[in-house]
Amino acid sequence: MSFRIQILFNDTARQNDLITGIGFSALIGDDLLFDTGNNGISLLANMGVLGIDPMKLSTIVISHDHWDHTGGIGDLLANKPGITVYGCPGFSEEFRRGITLTDGFYVTCSEYRQIAPGILLTGELPGHYKGAYLAEQAMVLETENGISIITGCAHPGIVNIVDGVIDHFSTEKLYAIIGGFHLKHHTEEELEKVLDDLAGRDIALFAPMHCTGEMAIGAFVDRFGEKSRILRSGDILDI
Repeated sequence: MSFRIQILFNDTARQNDLITGIGFSALIGDDLLFDTGNNGISLLANMGVLGIDPMKLSTIVISHDHWDHTGGIGDLLANKPGITVYGCPGFSEEFRRGITLTDGFYVTCSEYRQIAPGILLTGELPGHYKGAYLAEQAMVLETENGISIITGCAHPGIVNIVDGVIDHFSTEKLYAIIGGFHLKHHTEEELEKVLDDLAGRDIALFAPMHCTGEMAIGAFVDRFGEKSRILRSGDILDI
């Protein structure tokens, strides 16, 4: 099995007619959206430029309840009510109520759950942001090359997420990690420790973006060379 991942919203873009900003959204295949960027106007505009019909969406996965990942969901559901939205038990009541009021079908994941052939969610992982608990989940894709992980911001720690997935899929090869790794506030020493840890996990492809931070993205390229892929809005990755 293989998957096509297209970046719809990110801090940077491949072409000038795509809107950028703090946030993240990626299309998996034809009908599954991972996160929704920071607002619906920008996300829908980018989808229009890229020739993506929001009416084809059947599923939305939200990695965590932060505005730069949930901002577009209201406009998406206004265009097409009834979309299934996967979140975590630890998401706010306000977020859940917003999905229900806009006629979305909200499903919580507390542990690993398959949501489509070859697509699983990790369920709620414990993260922290500004000293407070933050629930987050990652997506796992099972492909011919091995398993790949997509993260929104990796508040639980990118190494922790990777090791948790490795433990769960003990017989599978890890192929790629893709998304926000939340390393932009790391010191050089802290970043070097993360890179050392990931280097020991036999990962074939790194695609850091969004909250990973410009310095850290450059460090991935310096450390891993051709194993690194810089993805911007409009880019497509086939795995």
